[in-house]
Amino acid sequence: MQRKISVLVEVDPDGRCVRVSVTGALTRTNQQALHPVLRRARTTLPAARVSVDLTCVHELEPTAVDLLRRAVEHDGTLRGTVEVLAPEAEPAEPAAAALDARRRMRAKILHRRCAGLPVPPPGLELHAAS
Repeated sequence: MQRKISVLVEVDPDGRCVRVSVTGALTRTNQQALHPVLRRARTTLPAARVSVDLTCVHELEPTAVDLLRRAVEHDGTLRGTVEVLAPEAEPAEPAAAALDARRRMRAKILHRRCAGLPVPPPGLELHAAS
């Protein structure tokens, strides 16, 4: 089974900050799909600070993060302007459950946004039928 990532690019209204949120399973193979996304963000908004948020990735290979950071450092257009935000360590059991719930909620919201559906305000629970 092929493990996939899902990417959401958010741009600040003033164009100074771009956030690339990644969910799914980040592997040493599929991390390469982020390189063109980062380059596109830099060429579209050259003055913007780009951050890659890996904190909601369900499966994260440590080598994937290392390879992504190394690619950013070796690419002249990305060096010094792209920040990779990776989780420090796996959280303790109660924190892991809370983090999993947050990841599930965020994935549902991303799915609804991609489908063009309205996103309910915070505090309302999304049901499987919605």
